[in-house]
Amino acid sequence: MFDFGNVNEGQCLAISTVDGPVLITAGPGTGKTYTLVQRAIYLIEECGVKPENIFIATFAEKAAKELLTRITNEFSDRNISVNVNEMYLGTFHSLCLRIIIAILKIITSDQQQKTILCNQKARL
Repeated sequence: MFDFGNVNEGQCLAISTVDGPVLITAGPGTGKTYTLVQRAIYLIEECGVKPENIFIATFAEKAAKELLTRITNEFSDRNISVNVNEMYLGTFHSLCLRIIIAILKIITSDQQQKTILCNQKARL
């Protein structure tokens, strides 16, 4: 049985919803990060969802790094062996870039990838 800890009804619903995506919006200090961490743990531990099927997007790079750190620590505390790098976790921009690169690897040759990625880096 999953330990939801001290969460309110809305957080419990966000953590345990398994059908479709969940959008979490709330003010500062309301437990958004905690809820997202617990949701990732719940999906993997209780529902058997593979890490590569989890997508968590934030606006800020600082928030993405904090989520990665907390999820990693929570897995470690629970003795769960998961490669969090397989999860799609980051800013909207970094996740879109990751998806574009993955698609490019499928549809282009190595030389075309290098040209496209070099051009992309030059623009950044």
